[in-house]
Amino acid sequence: MHTIISSKKFLILAGGFGTRIADTIGGLPKVLAPVHDKPFLFYQMNNWVSQGIQDFTFLLHYKAELIIEFLEEYKQHSGTHISYNFILEERPLGTGGAILNAAVSCNIDSFVIINADTWIESGFKESFEALTSSILVTNVKNASRFGRVNLDSDNLVLSFDEKDGLETPGLINAGLFSLTRQILESVQQTEFSLELEVLEPLAKSQNLQGIISNTNFFDIGVPDDLNLFIEYILKT
Repeated sequence: MHTIISSKKFLILAGGFGTRIADTIGGLPKVLAPVHDKPFLFYQMNNWVSQGIQDFTFLLHYKAELIIEFLEEYKQHSGTHISYNFILEERPLGTGGAILNAAVSCNIDSFVIINADTWIESGFKESFEALTSSILVTNVKNASRFGRVNLDSDNLVLSFDEKDGLETPGLINAGLFSLTRQILESVQQTEFSLELEVLEPLAKSQNLQGIISNTNFFDIGVPDDLNLFIEYILKT
């Protein structure tokens, strides 16, 4: 394992309510969804640490105390030298607003952001090393649930397509971004969507680089995909 050497902070969006899988996981935060008697976040942390990431900033809202409790336990038992802190949102600010709030309150200028309910196995090093705004994209067998990402020959993002219902392979937004505080501040709002107010305008102005990663990818936001991840862990 090599520690990622970067001035960028690693921000984890983990404030969601998990409404689509609430019945399946008994009202827990999504990141604590049980996977073989361990929370999903246990596997996430192991993977992130194995990628060389040692410093974590969690953006929390829903049942934050349960996530904090888990992380304190994880740090105690993992035997790894990790550090983490938390930013609690008093009210949901949207994905963009949550990140801007974190950047301002921690005084950080550049960061890599991940959705905590998105399992990505590789592409972190490239995201931390990216010199411009970037988004990790990956090929999936069925892109219908995610919408597609269109790249040009230089891998610049041209546009994002809406979910089209076509169960065909395609490049999708994998939910790992490298951005700066300056870009988020330019939105001039406190409550906003990262996708609509930041990523789409960056794509339109051809200022968003696509990083293609051939990674295993799961978004556990719906029960079917959570089950796929549970099966996947059994095989690894």
